[in-house]
Formats: sequence, C-alpha cells, structure tokens
Amino acid sequence: MKPFQKILSQFIFLKVTSFNALSVTLKVLVALVTSKLSAIYLGPSGLTMLGNLRNGLAIFQKFSTAGVENAVVKYGVETRNDHRQRKEFQTTLFFYVSVFCLLTALSCLFFANALSNYIFDESTYAIHIRILGLILPLHVANIFLLALMRAHAYFNRVIKINSISYLVNLILFSGLIYFYGLSGALFALIILPSVLFFVTLGFAYRSELVFVSFSKEFISSKMMKSFGEFSVMTLISGVSFPIAYLSIRQLLTHELSIQEAGYWEAIFRISNLYLMFVITLMNLILLPKLAEAKNMFQFREIVFNFYKNILPLFFGGLILVYILKEWIIRLVLTEEFLPVEDLFLWQMIGDVFRVLALVMVYQFHAKKMFWHYILTDLFLAASLYFSTYFLIDLYDLKSVVIGHAFTYFIYFLIILFIFRKPILIPVVKPTQEDSTI
Repeated sequence: MKPFQKILSQFIFLKVTSFNALSVTLKVLVALVTSKLSAIYLGPSGLTMLGNLRNGLAIFQKFSTAGVENAVVKYGVETRNDHRQRKEFQTTLFFYVSVFCLLTALSCLFFANALSNYIFDESTYAIHIRILGLILPLHVANIFLLALMRAHAYFNRVIKINSISYLVNLILFSGLIYFYGLSGALFALIILPSVLFFVTLGFAYRSELVFVSFSKEFISSKMMKSFGEFSVMTLISGVSFPIAYLSIRQLLTHELSIQEAGYWEAIFRISNLYLMFVITLMNLILLPKLAEAKNMFQFREIVFNFYKNILPLFFGGLILVYILKEWIIRLVLTEEFLPVEDLFLWQMIGDVFRVLALVMVYQFHAKKMFWHYILTDLFLAASLYFSTYFLIDLYDLKSVVIGHAFTYFIYFLIILFIFRKPILIPVVKPTQEDSTI
C-alpha cells in the first residue's frame, strides 16, 4: 500500500508542477503583451507611472492585510480539521484585519490628494486612489481566500484562479488602455483584484472555505498576539522594497527625466520576466527540500546541487538574452526604448548575484529565520536606493543598474557570511546523533 501511495503522491506533485508550468508560461505571455501595449500607447513616461502605481498598490495591500497572509496559511493548515478552532481563527482574523483594512481604506479616501502626490508626483490621480479605497476590502478578501485555499492544499484550484486572473488582466488592461490611455491602464491595475474576488469566491464556495459566522466570543487574544508578531515582521520587510523602488523612480524622474525613469522600469520588467522561471523553480523544488533538511550537510548538498544543475541553464539563458537584447527590446517594447540596451550588462551582473544569494536565503523561509530575513531585506532595500543616490551624478541612468549590481554583490557576501559554516567549510556527513541546523 505504501509504494502505491508514494507513486500516487509523486503523480499528483508532477501534475501540479506541470499545471503550474503552464500557468507561469501564460503569465509570461500576458506580461509580454501588456508590456508591448504599455510601450505603444504610453511610452517611457507612462511606464514610469504604471511602475509607481504598482509600488503604491503593494504598500496599500500590505497595510490593508496587516501583513498576515502567511499566518493565514499557517493557521489555516493547523485548524482545518477542527471546526471550533477554525471558527476561532477566522473570527480573530476577521476582526484583526478589518481594523487595518478600514484604516487603509479611509486613508485612501481622505488623503487621496497627498497620496497621489507621493506616488505620482501630482494630484491628478487622486480619483484613482479614492476608488481604490472604496474597493480595497474586495482586494483583501481575495488575498485571504486564496491563502485559505493554499492552506487546504487546493493547489490546482489556486493555479486555475491565477490562470484566469492573467486572462482577465489581459482583457481588462487591453480594453482600458486602448480607450482611456494612461488613466485606463491605472484603473485596470486598481480594479483587477476586485474583479477576481468574485472568481475566487466561486472556487472557495465550492471548496466550502467561505468564512464561518463570526462571534466576539471566539476572538482569541493568543492568536491576536501571534497575528501582531507576523504583522511587525512582514510589514517592515514587505513595505521596504515598494518604498525603495518608488523612491528610486522618483529620484530618476527629478534628477534626469520621467522618460529615463521609464527606461529603468523597462529593464526592471525584462529582468523580472527571465527571473520568474528561476524563482518558480526555487518555490517548487528548493523550498520544500530545505524545509526537510535536518543538518548542515543536507543544506550544503541541496544548495550545491541547485547551483550545479540550474545555474548553468540560467547563465546560458542570460547570455542568450544579452546577445538578443536589441531584438527583445523591439519585441517586448518599441524602438523608443532602444537606450535600454546600455542597461542590460549591469542589470544581469546584479541578477546573477541575486540568484546566488536567493538559493541560500530560502533557508530563512524554510527554517523561520525571521530576523535574518528582515534585517538583510532592510539592508537590501536601503542599499538599492542609496547606491543610486550617490552614483547618479557620475553615471546618470546607469547609476541605478550599477547600484543594483553593487548591492546584490554585497548582499551575496553577507548571506555567504551568515551561512559560512555549511557553505565554505567542508562538512562531514553527520551521523544520526549529530546536531541539527
């Protein structure tokens, strides 16, 4: 019976992995089309504005969800077989997150002009911020329903929802950018999660995951405290990168021009596209293996196996992208973005060190090394901004990609220092009595 169960579990994993690969491919194709439409209809300056809004949305969503999405997955798994505990968890979650969501939504409604000035450097788009405030609860509900589905291991349904979201995004974005230009494109980014909420709700209802009835007597102070700890750690780390990227884009706009900020947004998007495949492999392969690793020898073996098997393919892909960079710019963007060619080399150098570091950084997630994760992320976000700030007078637009390469090189050295024992010092295969990592 056990061999049969093992074969069945492997088959299910293979099916989910293959399904996920198709979903990632669809995501890349949709990203290529939307990038092309943005380049045609909006140009570099419009791309800058879209990047600003994406960072703004990331900040709003982190605050409105209180940064407890991972906690939802954790407690969803732990309470899914106990009705009373599940009711306690969901009731506490509802009241806890409602406070954050309400405060964030009210901030969007009453401080729309100030927030528009901060994100876009002008108050013209205050109406977009107000609409976001009105529909923000749907954003939050969509995020948590997806988290609950992951907790209950409905992976195929989550992948289906993601695939539907890419197609809805394509239709919504294409229509609104064609008819309303930049304003329409911004609205598409804002309303997409709210539209997807109804899709997610349908799948969640079929999965019997719709929230149970709430009662104040089921609010748990212990769980509330745990949510608070998750909030502190996630918000510090999760908000730092959107703020850093938004600040870099504003720095480039003020010191150079909004067009040149758009060129950086373009190389940033291209970088994210080819990194998507590597990061997907890390999520599927690396994280589960690291979670199972019990000692330094196993950790070292997993890291070096990934380096040996995946990095040559990644390096080969980077070389191909660099050789075809002009063709890629013409395909993904337009001829107006050809100055982006000069940014490829330094961006890719930084991405190499980023991947080298991330392979080890996944150990932070696997072993819940929260403070290592938070402090290194804060360093990374701050260094990305300040390296650009100090180099911009010398290298103009190249300062941002040189800063990117420098920052990730230092980041890699820091991560290497943290894991110096298992990585740099030869490790003897331990016996069962040896201590765990």
